[in-house]
Amino acid sequence: MDFWDLYQMVESSRTFLITGYWLSSILTVLFLAAGCSTTSDSNQSMETPDSDVSTSSQLIDPEVSPIPVTEIAWASCYQLYECGDLEVPLDYANLSGDSISIGLVRISASVSPSLGPLLINFGGPGASGTELVYLYGSLWEYAFPEFDVIGFDPRGVGQSTQVNCPNDLDDDTDWILEDGEDVGALFIEARSYVKECLDMSGNLALHVGTNNVARDMDQIRLALGEEQITYLGYSYGTRIGAVYASLFPDHVRAMILDGAVAPSDQISTFSPVQGLGFETAWNRFAKNCDEDTNCALNEFGGAESAFSIADELLTVSNLKALDGRELTRGEFHFGTASALYSPYSWPDLVDGLYTIINDADGSIHQVLADQLSGRREDGTYDNSQSVLFLVNCADDPLRPSDKEIASAIDAVADQLPHFGPSFRGDTGCAGLDEALDPLHIGQADLDVPALVISMEGDPATPLEWGPELVESMGSAVLITSNGDGHGAFLTNSECVTDVVFDYLLNLEVPKNGWSCEEP
Repeated sequence: MDFWDLYQMVESSRTFLITGYWLSSILTVLFLAAGCSTTSDSNQSMETPDSDVSTSSQLIDPEVSPIPVTEIAWASCYQLYECGDLEVPLDYANLSGDSISIGLVRISASVSPSLGPLLINFGGPGASGTELVYLYGSLWEYAFPEFDVIGFDPRGVGQSTQVNCPNDLDDDTDWILEDGEDVGALFIEARSYVKECLDMSGNLALHVGTNNVARDMDQIRLALGEEQITYLGYSYGTRIGAVYASLFPDHVRAMILDGAVAPSDQISTFSPVQGLGFETAWNRFAKNCDEDTNCALNEFGGAESAFSIADELLTVSNLKALDGRELTRGEFHFGTASALYSPYSWPDLVDGLYTIINDADGSIHQVLADQLSGRREDGTYDNSQSVLFLVNCADDPLRPSDKEIASAIDAVADQLPHFGPSFRGDTGCAGLDEALDPLHIGQADLDVPALVISMEGDPATPLEWGPELVESMGSAVLITSNGDGHGAFLTNSECVTDVVFDYLLNLEVPKNGWSCEEP
């Protein structure tokens, strides 16, 4: 069995290997309205908790201010692997303050001598590195026998010290808006949600930004006793890698940044680029279906017609789904976007649209939405969407007014024929005070340039973000594929595989701008 046979076997039973960067425009609407009961003035700034919160955005130079390093107490887990926890400062500008725990899992190299640790981040923000390394352990063992594969949960996530916010999305209000509808209630609910978030999570909610995640990574490196690490970051993980490279360039052996996120793109800039990425991915899916005589949606006049019929049905009323639940129009949009993350999910999208129209049954789309929103089999939700919101806002220094947000959102939504109504409910970072430690990405002087990967059909991190990330880092090269899906290496692209492995193992850097066509 070769690698791609193994991958496709695992892929057939997966939920999502790569957690999508942001998708905040759709999900924030569904998420921020959940669990909110109190009201406040929509123009009132929310105060931070009455606790000792540092307001310094100072970047700690470990050469000047050494950070105490604790040991990782590794213990056997999942029968074959090792798990551990690492204590790190909550606030790197206050080293004498509270500490938090970072959860890790390690798959030891099977080749000796090894090439050292390979740290992997799967995006989000909010994806669990420990869970995904464990779930896809056979892939990592097969693909990276030369490395100690290290999965870690960023602060606030999974086995690390968690942030907590209201997240009972089953009881969510379906916030989906047409042009001209009043958004005042959304901002009231957003501020109520933020207050509950801060009450439940305390100072950690204010210190989950990417700068701190990068600093935590270097603490992992130090605890492992290594001079350098190799890093593989998908989606939002490319942002973590870029920050790490700019802060700790001497500690990077090699770095793969797959599904590049624009360094300048922040939640409150309300750029149409990502929304247009999902529109592009939808159009590629629709073209594929329309050209396939076996595509079931041709019965309804093609994929575009099927979307319109389903959307209209859900405008009239919700549809039955699993376990007595109902599929809302907002969840329909979210489930559709969810299926666009990988061409492996396109058949599910076809089936979902077909059953909505033919059977008035929204179960498949609800499963697709659940996969991306973090709903567990027991009906509870993980905290990935809380983390997504808090990290994006911790990174973003901008706090526009409610009026400015609504105006900018309308301008973007007008450009999104399929996902615009869901996008209109975005409330940005309303309710949160200014970020304590906004995102820091600078030029990185790396021994070996980072390898940045972008895909033409990537919905969540569009192709044009790749060159922007390369330019911001300086020491990086870009390779591209004409394929579909979010993330390329080991996921949705076969043609980049040899190039990336040659880079990982032999530090052979391809020419900037190298591209390939999928077989």
